Amino acid sequence: MLIETAATGGPIRRGGIFMNPRILGILMIALIATALASPARAAPLRRSAASDRQAIIALENQWIDAKDASTLERVLADDFMHPVYTGDIINKRENIEWLMKHPRPANRHARFASMEIRLFGDVAQAYGAVSVSDDSGSEVSRFMFTDVFVYRRSEWQAVSAEETVVLAEAHSPGR
Repeated sequence: MLIETAATGGPIRRGGIFMNPRILGILMIALIATALASPARAAPLRRSAASDRQAIIALENQWIDAKDASTLERVLADDFMHPVYTGDIINKRENIEWLMKHPRPANRHARFASMEIRLFGDVAQAYGAVSVSDDSGSEVSRFMFTDVFVYRRSEWQAVSAEETVVLAEAHSPGR
């Protein structure tokens, strides 16, 4: 067995394999860098009940104020389903298309009159009431809602929504 020191810069022979110390060093650095950059090795986000509740509240606020498809694309999961008053169940694409074709009138303002969040591990339920008012601040409609969220791929998204109108105006603007 021939072994030369790294100081000579020559190959080191062990068990029939020739190794250059410089190449070994570069390979070790590359291996360590790859391991550190690997998503599988990344430290998991630290979640708590409080941070999960805040994330759901933030999503609900983005959703109620959404005026563009990109916000809804982010809030709604690809497998989102929504039973609607017609008796149909619409999916994410249909929901976004409907909301973009039927925006809330500029003189109607929706806000959460109440909202509670229940957490079940990677599933959350938000429920409460939405009040819709006109420019004078008078309530013109109100509905109860239940939204279900799932935590997947390091983010919360809505997978289901349902509303029940409790105070309706002739042409309720919805969310």
